[in-house]
Amino acid sequence: MTCRCPCMKQRQVPVSPEAFERFRTYHRLVLAFSKDALGALPMQSLLQRACECAAAGTSVERAKVLRYRPAADDLLVVAGTGWKPNVVGHASLPSDMRSPPGRAFRTGEPTFIDDLPDSAEFDYSDLLRDHSIISVVNVPIAAGNAVWGVLEVDSEQPRRFDLDDREFLCGFAEIIGRSIENREQLENVKRAGLDQRIELQERETLFRELQHRIANQLQLIIGALEIASRRASDANSREAIEEVIRRAVSIARSHEQLSLTRIEREISLQAFFNRLVPTLSVPDRIRVVTSIEDATAPIGTAVRLGLIVNELVTNSVKHAFGEAGGRITISLEVDAERNTAVLRVADDGLGMSERPRSGMGMGLIRTLSAQIGGSADWAAGEGGGTKFTLSFRLDSGRP
Repeated sequence: MTCRCPCMKQRQVPVSPEAFERFRTYHRLVLAFSKDALGALPMQSLLQRACECAAAGTSVERAKVLRYRPAADDLLVVAGTGWKPNVVGHASLPSDMRSPPGRAFRTGEPTFIDDLPDSAEFDYSDLLRDHSIISVVNVPIAAGNAVWGVLEVDSEQPRRFDLDDREFLCGFAEIIGRSIENREQLENVKRAGLDQRIELQERETLFRELQHRIANQLQLIIGALEIASRRASDANSREAIEEVIRRAVSIARSHEQLSLTRIEREISLQAFFNRLVPTLSVPDRIRVVTSIEDATAPIGTAVRLGLIVNELVTNSVKHAFGEAGGRITISLEVDAERNTAVLRVADDGLGMSERPRSGMGMGLIRTLSAQIGGSADWAAGEGGGTKFTLSFRLDSGRP
């Protein structure tokens, strides 16, 4: 909202030397105040500076800025120059149509009163009477789509403020309004950022509590399965229970890595694997080598990659090596556009006699691969052993 001041329309009149000098004064004051408005001057100091500039530009001793208070429905003097003690920050004026600043506030247009004491249209407030004010100008200060308050200049001498004074004050009020609007927007942005940080901290606290409870439940499940395995008399039953235990342990390890991660939609795969790999159950006779390029991916993608790696490493430990042991290599390569990636898990063990069958483990890997839009494949390694390759999109699972 801008000041609807009729004096802002262009005009062409002769300019006298005195008027030219006044224009130079206006220009100097507006330029100086604009620099203050664009700087880091606190709002209260900026409003005080506005009063001083408005008084100097119109050659009066008193000026003030009044801010509308919705709760009290009045206009509080928030800054001023030339007033007695206990006026600024304490005195207020009505916001109705018989109040000079109230008229400007309600209509959104400036009011100019040459002789306030003798005016039948406006009330003569105790505040202005106490300071012997005769002539006043009130210009609305608009911020955004509403009138924020009023800029007022007051003269003890009868005075007819001319068109030059009116143009100066209307333009000055607009600068004040734009400055208030910009600062309020900045505060809103800062407040929104603070609210988001508070919300994130609350979510993190709740998330960690949930993670702790889930971890406890997983450990209880694993413990119950281990007891059941020891009590089982049938070898096939024990093997099946131990297979379920291994999968539960795998889930627990991936869960543990995520519990160390902040609640974010995406995480670093390099950091994720650097934490996950040391937790894999690998005997000393088998060495694990990693080469992980960094990339960000949704948490859901990272979880599935972790489960896939755990399953493949477990299979290699169980079936690929003899007593001499060997090496397992885990690598992640990212394309130049950082849209797709390739996960490879290879060992230098005994190799495959045939393509992997669709058992529980292979079925799980294929299902997890499909869930992240990946294509999984097993092949014989170049120097022996088995190589697993998974190509997938890094943006799979993003909203």
